[in-house]
Amino acid sequence: MITRIARPLGIAIGVIVAAICSAAADPLSVQTLNAMRAREGVAPLIYSSRLEAAARAHALDMARHGYFAHSGLDGSSVGDRVRAQGYQWCYVAENLAKGQRELAQAMQGWAQSPPHFRNMMSRKARAFGLYQSPDRIWAMVLAAPC
Repeated sequence: MITRIARPLGIAIGVIVAAICSAAADPLSVQTLNAMRAREGVAPLIYSSRLEAAARAHALDMARHGYFAHSGLDGSSVGDRVRAQGYQWCYVAENLAKGQRELAQAMQGWAQSPPHFRNMMSRKARAFGLYQSPDRIWAMVLAAPC
């Protein structure tokens, strides 16, 4: 009797954990970016919660303080913000966008901008994180660990 209950409970917990992880990983952003990379013959990236945290912190700071720049008000760079999240990087890049309502619009804008597109297609990158602030400020951080 215990095994009949324990097995379904274990499966249910596994499904809940998978749903939480996939929600944090934003499957649409992973699919969208990796589809773009595949068309260019570039390996896919994994989603990183630490890189998302760095993107989130910067996007929210810009929204709170009414600025839009790769440098934080405290003078921080994307590398500083990523390191502050405990990610030891050997490659790091950042894409910012403002005003786009949907992921597809932000991705299209970055794809049409040579420096942003180069960041997204970098063969050095291994992971990324993405965040949209309530004020429609988008931050994408791409990186590779050392």
